[in-house]
Amino acid sequence: VADQVAGAIHFARVVSELELANSKLEQLSMHDGLTGIANRRCFDLRLDEEWHRHVRERRPLALLLVDVDHFKALNDASGHLYGDECLRELARLCSGMVRDGQDLVARYGGEELAVLLPHCELADATRIAEHLRAQVQKQAMPHPDSRVAREVTVSIGVSAVLPDEGSTAEALISTADRALYAAKAQGRNRVIAHAVVRDRID
Repeated sequence: VADQVAGAIHFARVVSELELANSKLEQLSMHDGLTGIANRRCFDLRLDEEWHRHVRERRPLALLLVDVDHFKALNDASGHLYGDECLRELARLCSGMVRDGQDLVARYGGEELAVLLPHCELADATRIAEHLRAQVQKQAMPHPDSRVAREVTVSIGVSAVLPDEGSTAEALISTADRALYAAKAQGRNRVIAHAVVRDRID
């Protein structure tokens, strides 16, 4: 009986340790190793969750896509270690913009970050984006090879939508992406915003 009890205790301890290890692995799989913020996988899962929740609640959902201007030139001029440090600082600044525990900051890809803003109208998201753009420039991180400014700057595309059963989360992303492209085409270091209406830009 004593052996059986000891065996049961040992088994319970092993199961507990495995559950803890799996939890840590799951957490690591959802975070970007360089910046410490959420990664693309986490963003995709969270966007899907928020989309369905906002369809039920009939509340607006907004997205910022933030891209470092002339990032390749920054890496070429100052080295990848400095480029990495600038990305970490950008992640920190983006995280400082979040309003509460529901907002999500994620590394979307390369030098591009995404900020998902639940229950947020386009006007409010645009104000957040403009404040972030100004804060990045205020940090005055040197950019010796930028054609925009002497410091690191960002371009930001903003989109917002009132999700419904007839629209998709991809429309929110594609609209923010088009807005980001427009910001770059118009000279960078600026915010461009578009609303999504039935999968089209308003």
